Amino acid sequence: MSNLPDDFMFSQSSLQDFVDCPRRFELKYLLQQRYPAPEVDEMLEFEHRMEQGQLFHQVVHQHLLGIPASILKKRITDTDVAEWFETYLDIGLKGVPTKRYPEKTLTIPFGDYGLLAKIDLLAIGDTVQIIDWKTSRKIPQQATLAKRLQTIVYRYVVAKGAAYLNGGTTIAPEKIEMVYWYAAERGKTRTFPYSQAQFDADEAYLLQLITDIDNSQGFPLTPDDRRCRFCTYRSLCDRGREAGSLDDWDNTDYNEIDLADFDIDFDQIAEIEF
Repeated sequence: MSNLPDDFMFSQSSLQDFVDCPRRFELKYLLQQRYPAPEVDEMLEFEHRMEQGQLFHQVVHQHLLGIPASILKKRITDTDVAEWFETYLDIGLKGVPTKRYPEKTLTIPFGDYGLLAKIDLLAIGDTVQIIDWKTSRKIPQQATLAKRLQTIVYRYVVAKGAAYLNGGTTIAPEKIEMVYWYAAERGKTRTFPYSQAQFDADEAYLLQLITDIDNSQGFPLTPDDRRCRFCTYRSLCDRGREAGSLDDWDNTDYNEIDLADFDIDFDQIAEIEF
């Protein structure tokens, strides 16, 4: 018997939750349990950072849609976001192909379900760049990011599902690269090229993950209880009641706020007033 509804749509976030902690996947996606606890102790600062990330994504999106930077800059009141936006204007689009699709959502059938990728910027030319704007205060190690489901899912979905944006021609994996662009680190990047061999390995891995989820007879807690300090479900699992510190959050390799978890709909965000 399947654990999943027939119309379930997988994403990098849901798959990452399962890899990090199967129980968290069950609580969040199958049982749809509301969050009983905050991620970190300094929630006001945490929420402020989330709002900064949302605002940065919003102004970059609007700029890519053609709104002049001079107008956007006048409406940014947060000094950090203003600085990040200036960095983006200076170097954010250097070397980026000019056929650009901001805030592009791609979906593909995958196994018996679907798989989606919400991409900050997909740029198609001689190379195909998948750009993800990051506002976290720390850049994870290259090896850590290589294993993240965002890196795996986004490159795979573009290779499988972006042909219609490329004149109907399938995009070869060798043309694709994933770029994480760190606004708070003056536009430093982590870049991940792709290959046919990596595509084949990713396909096998993703299919196995979905099979494991669908056929699981139980969803155990993660053995790495360090993650529980920042998990909103920790009290339900008897893994502590107190949130981890924001300082500790900053110093982990899994500290990024995933804005996709907050279902930002850029078509519904109020336009900046002119």
